[in-house]
Amino acid sequence: MALKFLADENVSTYVVKSLRHKGYDTKDIKEEKLFGISDREVLSIAVQDNRTVITHDKDFANLINYKQEKHKGVILLRLKNQTPENVVKIFIPILENIEESKIKKSLIVVSDEYTKIID
Repeated sequence: MALKFLADENVSTYVVKSLRHKGYDTKDIKEEKLFGISDREVLSIAVQDNRTVITHDKDFANLINYKQEKHKGVILLRLKNQTPENVVKIFIPILENIEESKIKKSLIVVSDEYTKIID
């Protein structure tokens, strides 16, 4: 089973295209013209499509940790330098080294200092 992603609207198109270039099936909220939908709606779409959410929005961590929202994984990008080029440079190598089964059921926080997997 290949990983599939749903990029939140705050994730750059450059990041989405880079993921696709690496072979990842990536759907983009912006391309779907779903601007301004709630985080819960993003999670719901991701669950329906069996996709892991990629976001810069730390509110997703609160939703899945404290409100126990159903999800297929959330990757929270918390880099100091959030430029698309830097995100790709740091995130894709990390992504390629994380076991797929851990991604599908976890909150993964990617920062400059660490990558934390929270089951």
